[in-house]
Amino acid sequence: MRIILSRKGFDSSAGGCPSPLLPDGRLCSLPIPDEASPISYREIDYCGTNLGELLCQLTLNARWKSEGAHLDPDLRADALPRLPGWTPMLGQSGSAQGHLRNEGVTVGDLFLFFGSFRPVQ
Repeated sequence: MRIILSRKGFDSSAGGCPSPLLPDGRLCSLPIPDEASPISYREIDYCGTNLGELLCQLTLNARWKSEGAHLDPDLRADALPRLPGWTPMLGQSGSAQGHLRNEGVTVGDLFLFFGSFRPVQ
């Protein structure tokens, strides 16, 4: 079995800031921006909090409501309205997919996700 470390969420290169560590201790991993995504931050829910609104409050920039968000991995059933039979997924494409293939990553290997977080009030 291989263990793959995979960085996810906002950071200095994707989004420009760390994801929030909420006052109650929850980690809110923000999906990275994606201009081509049909899903905007205002459509995504995190435990009853609208991510578009949260990002506007954290960055003081209203543009985040309409920005596209890249949901990969897409693990939370409550993030968006879902069709019956929805299941969580992780997907790689392009050079990232080629790298995993070249390294022999296959069924049974373990992905560990990590990210950058900052406490917020």
